[in-house]
Amino acid sequence: MDTVELSLVPAMASFEESKQRKADIVVASAEKVPDPWKGYVVKAAPVLGAVGAGVELAMPYVSKAYDKGLELWELLQPYHPEDMACVFFGLFMCFFGGEFPALITAIEAYRQVGFEPTWRALKILKADFDTVKDASLEDDKKDEDGDGVADVRQISASDLVERKALLFLRTSSPETTTEAIQSISAGALAVVASLKVSFARAITLGGAIGDVLRKPALRYAQPVLKKCVDEDYHKWIVPGITYVCKSVAISIAWTIQRVISAFHSAVRGGQLAGKGVVHYLHKYGFIDVNEDDTYADEAVGYGLAVAGLLMQISMGFKLPFPLNVLLLPLRMTEWAIVWTIMD
Repeated sequence: MDTVELSLVPAMASFEESKQRKADIVVASAEKVPDPWKGYVVKAAPVLGAVGAGVELAMPYVSKAYDKGLELWELLQPYHPEDMACVFFGLFMCFFGGEFPALITAIEAYRQVGFEPTWRALKILKADFDTVKDASLEDDKKDEDGDGVADVRQISASDLVERKALLFLRTSSPETTTEAIQSISAGALAVVASLKVSFARAITLGGAIGDVLRKPALRYAQPVLKKCVDEDYHKWIVPGITYVCKSVAISIAWTIQRVISAFHSAVRGGQLAGKGVVHYLHKYGFIDVNEDDTYADEAVGYGLAVAGLLMQISMGFKLPFPLNVLLLPLRMTEWAIVWTIMD
């Protein structure tokens, strides 16, 4: 235990040094920020410094995990996992898609609208980032005064910000970076627009149900609440009843939309899995017919769709343990998408 604790000391010291250095850089950068925002940037400096140091500390492990993932992918190549990816994704949609209606809709929309240009743009940004990163690492090693200490460790935080900013401007390509960012933004906006259209029915239905619930709620609940609440708070009764009716109505509409989405994900997932299985078996010589010459893929797909929908309904469109923990990032993404399209 003592050996482990001692081994952690240099890492923690390096983390604290990196955190403080990055916090100083954020504070120095605040001088370039408009006055109304300057105070917020300074207050956020310790948090941003800790996040930056944490990312820097985690990057070697992330890179190692990525390399291990590539090694595992290479080991699986004899089994052609790329041809089975649609099967696994289809099965996931079929049995658990009701938990992620907005996310699945976003993926479908992005696949149709913005995947190809976004993928090309990400490759461009990755190449540009690597170029800037390599230049920055070389800059960190420079010791122009020959005193044995890197120059970047002997200058103030504000000078370091200016030095790295100028290095970025010299190294990066503004044309390719701008074009890549525009491609990603266009794809994202197209997906948001598609999502708003797709879920507009639920929002409209929720508003209609809310209007229907509001009138009887006001008729029966308002007199009761007036007797139970002090007169000073009577002005909040009507808005309160309205908000409650709207919340209940949207919940009902969203549940209906979730059932519709679960049905769609089950059918779509079953279709993907069925076609994927038949395509895989035909491609590698296990069967003589492909998915266009047989109804086997449709039979498998509809069977999986029924099983998946029944399973989703039996679970209340919720993920079982431990998937609800393992897929927490996807659930958070779903939540973020829902709030984005509800704005």
